[in-house]
Amino acid sequence: MLRTGGMTRPVLAICLVLGSAGIAFAASSTRLSIVGIEPKPKGRPPATEAELTRLRADIVAAPRMRKPRFDLVHALVRAGRTKDAYEAATEWRQHDAYNLVAVRQLGDLETALGDKPRALRTYSAIVELLPKDVEARRALATLLKQAGDLEGARAQLEVTLGLAPEDRRSAFELADVEQRLGDEHAAQKRFEAVIDADDTPNQLRYPARQRLAQIFASQRLRALAAKDTAGAAALAQRIDALEVNGGRENDIKVYLTWDTDRTDVDLWVFTPSGEKVFYGAKNGNHGEALYDDVTTGYGPETFTAHKAEVGDYKIVVDYFGAHEAGKEARGEVMVVINEGRVDEQRRVFPYVLFDQKDTVALARVHVGGGK
Repeated sequence: MLRTGGMTRPVLAICLVLGSAGIAFAASSTRLSIVGIEPKPKGRPPATEAELTRLRADIVAAPRMRKPRFDLVHALVRAGRTKDAYEAATEWRQHDAYNLVAVRQLGDLETALGDKPRALRTYSAIVELLPKDVEARRALATLLKQAGDLEGARAQLEVTLGLAPEDRRSAFELADVEQRLGDEHAAQKRFEAVIDADDTPNQLRYPARQRLAQIFASQRLRALAAKDTAGAAALAQRIDALEVNGGRENDIKVYLTWDTDRTDVDLWVFTPSGEKVFYGAKNGNHGEALYDDVTTGYGPETFTAHKAEVGDYKIVVDYFGAHEAGKEARGEVMVVINEGRVDEQRRVFPYVLFDQKDTVALARVHVGGGK
């Protein structure tokens, strides 16, 4: 466990977002709307020249060590020296070509510098170097998904399952992509297979139940629209049988996931009344609730506001810590408003957190005063 009491700690937001799914848009509803927040660094001072000099000296003294190179790249990013960070990342990759973190960081910096074609070639090098490595292909699929290339992500995950048919996490990730592509039937079958497999860990089985509940909820809404009350009632029973925390109809539901094991990423939600709902205070005064504080990787963590109060809910991700050095936290937040109702809307916000104790504000949900 990485917890050391219930206190929060000073953190800094450093985030590179791939694609535009999480930036500067609003989705209107009668009373609720989702607004993206462009992530920006804050709070932590940039590295001094003395710190950078020390890190470079550490690399010279131990050129095969990963942590000094990891720290130098991110110190330069924090200092706003993107080109210097890119040069450091390029040198890192030359010394450690098979390190997935090094390859991904180089691609992230190429994206930040506006060279997306080169970034895609860099990301693709992950599987060129390690063509039969399941983790490498899953990593590439995550990058493609965050960049909006769902078909590319699907192709990588199909290859992954060909290499490792019993890999439940790859099956879950493929079902997720199929759901987003609108192939609801394929996604449903795959989520059900993940849930039913004897060797699926509960850490994966529970999010599969959450995603299957979303599919049943969409089917239920279509049944209600078609005035199929019997079908809608049967689907409601199937949702309830999945025993997903938070119920099936809510003003706001937020899901946090990430793609690395042995890492602890936290979901924080600041309510209109000024409360911080997080692992140290899981219940708000207006019925808000946080579920599933996961400290060993992947998630999910879930926030629910059954009846949201008027004002703004701000959604923040915190990279609390990792069980080993040199691990980034890369994942998504899915924000759902009017869950389980005919005007339900969903938005997905990708994020990358480089350093432990970093935070990033991704979105806010505005709740108006109307009914």
